[in-house]
Amino acid sequence: MIEFLDLKRLNKRYESELSEACNRVISSGWYIQGSELEKFEREFASFCGVKYAIGVANGLDALSLVLRAWKEQGKLKDNDKVLVPANTYIASVIAITQNNLIPVFVEPDEDSYNISIENIIKSFDRDVKAILAVHLYGKIALWMK
Repeated sequence: MIEFLDLKRLNKRYESELSEACNRVISSGWYIQGSELEKFEREFASFCGVKYAIGVANGLDALSLVLRAWKEQGKLKDNDKVLVPANTYIASVIAITQNNLIPVFVEPDEDSYNISIENIIKSFDRDVKAILAVHLYGKIALWMK
């Protein structure tokens, strides 16, 4: 078998730190909210260079909330199109459709398997209001070279 993405190997160097973090959460009894989440939010906000970060349950929730916030701000409206990689995880599409937006699938770049800039340009029309970048296979979706 040819390994595509060996997560065990990648996570091995963080095993002690991850185990300690899990044990702190289990010992605290705070599986939702709690000091570990507060610490993560502060550290992640600092890492991103922003004032605040909010932890949510999963990626689907994060994507859904961002799209909903953009609708509340008037940046998106029902039936706007959102470009999304054709090879993305289903949560990306669910987040789009939950917000009454229309997913438009864009074929990936053959080298990185991330969304292709050339195919974005081909798929773009006046109803496209957002591009959902999805970083896949440990590679960041690059927009400029």
